[in-house]
Amino acid sequence: MKYWDYRESGKPQYDYYAYTDGSYLVPKNFGASACIVLDGQCEKVLYQWTEVSRYSTSHRQELAAIVHALLHVPEGSSVLVRSDSENGIALLTGQVRSKKDWDLVQLYRKVRQDRALKVTLEWVRSHSGDRWNDYVDYLCVEAQDLFEADGTRVREGVDPQVLFTYLCKQ
Repeated sequence: MKYWDYRESGKPQYDYYAYTDGSYLVPKNFGASACIVLDGQCEKVLYQWTEVSRYSTSHRQELAAIVHALLHVPEGSSVLVRSDSENGIALLTGQVRSKKDWDLVQLYRKVRQDRALKVTLEWVRSHSGDRWNDYVDYLCVEAQDLFEADGTRVREGVDPQVLFTYLCKQ
């Protein structure tokens, strides 16, 4: 598997890894974005974020998660962003052009340039057993459930109990 090849050399290929996800429930008219930033060994969670918003699309939620992850990586570092949004990656890498969500594409480029980040975007199949991609998907579902149950809109920071509970299920 391409992602884990760096372990053979004994040193990380990237300074940081970020996993992102976004989802949207059309009938309920709200969705969630989630990201998690890991150290270069993929052993320590450095940052975790989820947010629920209304009147958006799943595509916007995915792009927002990618931008948010980049805002929480130190300036000048290299980062591999893994997302299950093929369309989002194609849009951000210039493989596809669209006026839709152009504001988020410009924001992505500005953040990458202003923070001097070396960003690699990589697609990962959703619900394929990739531990961290499944985890950010879980964060999106959890955020939507919290919002629907009691109106909770935002949860920020690393919640060790949620992380522990999720990893114990694996």
